Amino acid sequence: MKKSFLTLFALMALNAINLQAQKKQQPNIILILADDLGYSDLGAYGSEIQTPNLDKLANKGIRLKEFYNNSICAPTRASLLTGQYQHKAGVGYFANDLGLPAYQGYLNKESLTLAEVLKNSGYTTLLSGKWHVSGNQQSFPWQRGFDKSLMANNGSYFDQGDYNGGKKQPYFQDGKPYPLEAGKFYQTDVVTEQAVKYIEESKKDKPFFLYLAYAAPHWPLHALPEDIAKYKGKYDKGWDELRKTRFARQKELGIVDQNTKLSVKDDDIYDWGRLSYDQRHQWAAKMEVFSAMVDRMDQGIGKVLDQLKKSGADENTLIVFISDNGAPAEEMIKWHNGATRNTGPVGTIGSYESQSKNWSYASNTPFLAFKDYMYEGGISSPFIAWYPSKIKAGQISKGTGHIIDLAPTFYELAGASYPKKFNQVTPNQLPGKSLLPVLFGKQDTVQRNEPLFWERAGNRAVRWGKWKLVSHWPSYAWELYNLDEDRGETQNLASRNHELVSQLSVKYFAWARKTGVVDFSTLADKEPQSMKDFRKSKVQEPAGGGFGF
Repeated sequence: MKKSFLTLFALMALNAINLQAQKKQQPNIILILADDLGYSDLGAYGSEIQTPNLDKLANKGIRLKEFYNNSICAPTRASLLTGQYQHKAGVGYFANDLGLPAYQGYLNKESLTLAEVLKNSGYTTLLSGKWHVSGNQQSFPWQRGFDKSLMANNGSYFDQGDYNGGKKQPYFQDGKPYPLEAGKFYQTDVVTEQAVKYIEESKKDKPFFLYLAYAAPHWPLHALPEDIAKYKGKYDKGWDELRKTRFARQKELGIVDQNTKLSVKDDDIYDWGRLSYDQRHQWAAKMEVFSAMVDRMDQGIGKVLDQLKKSGADENTLIVFISDNGAPAEEMIKWHNGATRNTGPVGTIGSYESQSKNWSYASNTPFLAFKDYMYEGGISSPFIAWYPSKIKAGQISKGTGHIIDLAPTFYELAGASYPKKFNQVTPNQLPGKSLLPVLFGKQDTVQRNEPLFWERAGNRAVRWGKWKLVSHWPSYAWELYNLDEDRGETQNLASRNHELVSQLSVKYFAWARKTGVVDFSTLADKEPQSMKDFRKSKVQEPAGGGFGF
């Protein structure tokens, strides 16, 4: 009896030691999200913008040529945080309630957040930055698994004001207002400083998950003078020449294939050569400020890396960096009362500008279209992953990953089990695939048993192998592209491949029924006027006109 007891005790002790060792081996995970950053806006993806810290992560880690988001802010964040297609998570349209469960505008309880699952597996869960997936006083970070959170609303980088001016929307720290004095802070720095503090305070014997969600470089174009000064005169050549330069650099880096064709230029992109000297100067100033915003974000990421190293956590930390959608086409002179709200030079606290369609045309090099579209320019994101002890340096892979893949990736890496029941709720199953085989160099592309799908405000797409089916609302006509040969989507092959179009469209409608997607024409009358105006704001005046300066 005594011998049996000692044997049992020894086994229990050994098991406890093994569990403790396993906990120590769990990696820290940092997920960094940029807002409205185009595919080519980082040095590691072809840009002239100074992003040495992100470039370092790219060069010492892995970059994916193909990684997809949901084309616009809230739906991307819903999928990112839950691993679900956005409709399944309740954010099928945007952060607006259109009267159906798939379109309620905030995260439902059946879609577990990264924080809820990882916290249940021993992680400290942290948020610093933009949230944008709550509503009806539900699904705030502190209600959805985050131990600590600083929730910063975007609308101004120098003031806690909303998009419409006047009414204040304070930041919240752990659910309580976090006031800051207007003109005495810069939002990107506030978000960075909180993230650094979280890492500094993290316990050595417990892993952490940090969601670092920058508002930058989303409009309004606000930046610090010392950062703007770095880019003075760099954009005097205009968007056409910038696009050519970035495209050549992308080929040199190996980010795009040598046979890649540039997408066809939109008819309403302004002709730089027809602009007056003053107009060119005013347009160049916009891109100088935009670049300064990206630059400051990269500086912040450098501070995060410094603190990781100082804390001794750098070797056991996975960092993933992505953007929530392609660069935007909206023009503030036509939307959000931008023309009347502009009371100061671009970049200052009184300004209210966006880079607009012209510069975004360069930001999305080499792809077609912009934020909110399902063409490659709307849904393609740079993707950088860094994990010194696991990811081989200098990799560039095709990937064909999607934001729904991040949850299964993190859970596999953390050894976290996805619960069958959570707070008396049966969670939605995860549709994504782990990226680890790609990140660890075992595969070049994520292996799937079914296509990837998209729908947002009637815009639709299917990606299956080399083929992509896409349509832009209100048209119901399908277009078909071979992305292996034509990622710039220059040649519509639908008329030559009727059977393939039919097969992919059948798969799309089966997915739509399963996921809660409805025909957008049945919801269009419920769409907020501000979002109807959003679509109109993407159409420019003829070249040489329409300037809101």
